[in-house]
Parts: sequence; structure tokens; C-alpha cells
Amino acid sequence: MKSILITAILVFFVFIKSTFAQEDKTIQRKGLVFGTSYGIGYSVLNFPDKNQCDLGFALDVKLGYMIKPNLALLLTTNVSIYDYLGFGRDRKRDFGILAPSVQYWVNDKFWVLGGVGLGGDNPVFWDIDFDNVDADPLETKYYNGLGFVTSVGYEIYQRKNMALDLKSKISYRNVEMQEGKTNGVSFALLLGINFY
Repeated sequence: MKSILITAILVFFVFIKSTFAQEDKTIQRKGLVFGTSYGIGYSVLNFPDKNQCDLGFALDVKLGYMIKPNLALLLTTNVSIYDYLGFGRDRKRDFGILAPSVQYWVNDKFWVLGGVGLGGDNPVFWDIDFDNVDADPLETKYYNGLGFVTSVGYEIYQRKNMALDLKSKISYRNVEMQEGKTNGVSFALLLGINFY
């Protein structure tokens, strides 16, 4: 299944690259920045009583301002969904970070990003059992702590004030949950669209 997904993503990139090969690729990064990315994430979570690994959906959103053509100040948030098997019923939760970040373009297409901020372990809205919130307060329980994110990316398509990129991301968070102190690392491969 993983090889089929990776092959489909690579074929998609080749198609995009060949389709837009003849267009003007001069990009103008200035002003406000907005970007979002979707992909797959692999989370390694360390609870006090067990360790857990999950493969799931990953999301990344960024909003900020270009202070130079190769440097942006951003507020980034990224989420990796995992299956929580602790107290109460089994449910989906998100392993996420909300962090002020800096993104720097090493050259016209390759960039790096890093940030430190609020790490979280939160309920996933589509998996909350609203009929059971009074009986099980963990349905809507949010946990916060320290988090950081780092990522590298390559813009596979550029056009005036827009770019498609492929990026890898590593997130870390450390929170105090009902089980006790938990930490985790998430690795993600994402396809993104960015507007400058």
C-alpha cells in the first residue's frame, strides 16, 4: 500500500513538472505568505506505560510575512493524527505544534524552516462523541506543552506568486497527559501549495 501511494505521488509530480515546463518560472516572494500541505505522517509516541507508533494523515498550515525575498517570519501549525489507546474509548487524537517559525530559502527552490512553540495533544473533531462528553471528559480534553518543528522543502513548481512544494517535516512535542508525561516525534512527507 505504501509503495502504491509513493508511486502515485511521484507520477503526480512528474505530470505537474512536465505540464508546466514551458511557463515562466520567475517567482516573486513578497508580502503576506499563506501555505498549506497535506500528506502522511509517522508518529512515535512515548507514554509512561507504553510506546506507540502510528501511520496517519498529516496537515501543515503557515501564515506570515516575507521580510526579504529569501526569508519569512511565520506562524506554523502542523498536525499528525494517531490512534489513542489509553483511558476511555479508543479514539483519534492529533499530535500537533503551533509555533512562530522562520523559513529561509537557501536557493531559488530549496528551503529550510524551524520553529519553537506550543506542543499539543488534542481531540480530532470528527471523532468526538458529543453524546458522551459529560460521561467521558477525555472526549474534549486538550493537553499542551513544549513543541518544535523543523522541515526542509523543494519547490517543484513556481509561478509568479505561487509555488507547489514537496517537504519533509519533523515535529516534537512534550505534554503532561492523564497517563503522565508523554513525548513524541512525528515524521511527515507532504505536498504543499504556497502563495506569496
